[in-house]
Amino acid sequence: MKKIKGILIDVYNKKVEEIEFERSLENFYKLIKCDLVTTAPMDVNNDLVVDDEGLLKNPDHFFSFNDIREPQYAGNGIIIGFNDKGEWISHTMNFETVKKSVVFFQIYKDEYGRSLFMGAERYSE
Repeated sequence: MKKIKGILIDVYNKKVEEIEFERSLENFYKLIKCDLVTTAPMDVNNDLVVDDEGLLKNPDHFFSFNDIREPQYAGNGIIIGFNDKGEWISHTMNFETVKKSVVFFQIYKDEYGRSLFMGAERYSE
């Protein structure tokens, strides 16, 4: 199995890290913590892989890039590259630029599970 490099965005621990992992669907499920994935384009050579059912799980952790007007994604995500055959390969994005652009969101709930407010914070080490 081929190893590739990706950028893991972990909303639960509020971390952004470059990782190397075996390219398999099972590993995407494990890293993103989901059962079904989908992709969103990042640029002409890279995709964001996220939980396709993330919004159906009553999520309270999200992320976006740059600010809240950008699309928000529920749960974890991984940025990976793709080639002209459509195969997933190592990402080609600048890791430091991506890291600085990530914004984490969390919905805070009361003891009854009702949403109170949403907090946002830019990634910081």
